[in-house]
Amino acid sequence: MSHSTEFVQQDTVSVIVPVRNEPPEILRQINHLVNLEGVLEVIVVDAGEHQLQEELSDVLHPSITVISSDTAGRAAQMNLGSSHASGRILWFLHADTSVPVDAARMISESVTDSHPWGRFDVQFRSSAALMRLVARMMNLRSALTGICTGDQAIFVDHSVFVQVGGYAQIAIMEDVALSRKLKSRGSMVRIRTRVETSARRWENYGHIRTITLMWVMRLLYWAGVSPTRLARLYRQAR
Repeated sequence: MSHSTEFVQQDTVSVIVPVRNEPPEILRQINHLVNLEGVLEVIVVDAGEHQLQEELSDVLHPSITVISSDTAGRAAQMNLGSSHASGRILWFLHADTSVPVDAARMISESVTDSHPWGRFDVQFRSSAALMRLVARMMNLRSALTGICTGDQAIFVDHSVFVQVGGYAQIAIMEDVALSRKLKSRGSMVRIRTRVETSARRWENYGHIRTITLMWVMRLLYWAGVSPTRLARLYRQAR
């Protein structure tokens, strides 16, 4: 994996958003990112069947770069996006996650040599009481273990990301694998301000079923089951 090594202004954040066949309303969310204070650039990495670069170039903000990826999978897409980024800090954001207007500024102020990476607390875009409990448990678990999920909007010093080799090119659990590597480079920053993410997966497949599936996947991963096999089991279970 190759990366540019000449970073620009010290307070800048590059936002990297992997997408694949996202609904049209996601575009409004992506366009919103360029207006965040401290954001240098937004890099959208598209692995969908209908290429955003060709179809939506007149809709997206001029400061947004769309890159087409031949390889689907968040790990590959985010690594590709990072190789085009020029900000001091990389911020990996799911397309269906909404962020506060001052989120990039909070990231810039939080990342230091001793705390080179981190994440936000998360809440779900849902009125279900169970989803509020799930979010609280995710935030608490992450605080206790130093392990993050992609829903929590992971950010990392660009040079540290390069040093650890970026995301592991695995089919699932790439965020967990990255967290494990980053823990050896410094403490995780927890920004308690919450980002808001979609509850589509939970609502489509059932709250209890999805909770159980995610815990089983995580336990199997820690037990040494390969990510390739986990991805296959995940698809079958859905």
